[in-house]
Amino acid sequence: MNDSAEQAVRAALARFNAAAKVGDAAALAALLTEDLMYSHSNAKVENKAECIAALVRSNIDFRERESWTVQVYNGGTCALVHGKMDAYNPGDIIVPLHFLMTWVKVGEEWLLAGRHTTKLPS
Repeated sequence: MNDSAEQAVRAALARFNAAAKVGDAAALAALLTEDLMYSHSNAKVENKAECIAALVRSNIDFRERESWTVQVYNGGTCALVHGKMDAYNPGDIIVPLHFLMTWVKVGEEWLLAGRHTTKLPS
């Protein structure tokens, strides 16, 4: 496994979560591919613009539930991130989620290309 790529992906994911929490549209835009596929646990799929708008509105706080797995592929240019998290929404609504994310390296940056979540039983 490529430890430096794994750490870079984990850092990009941390930046994504921090940007989502404060609704930072510019930071989110810099972390997403142009052809993003962002699938929610309710089966709604958003493109990049829709995803940013929704995250800016919600100021959601994604919190790691347990250690996340990062698998790096294709010579360190693609990674899958898998795990469980809790999504803290406004109004103290906590949604437990299972997720799979696809990150790709574009130039020197790791960008989120795809995300799918499923609600976990409470």
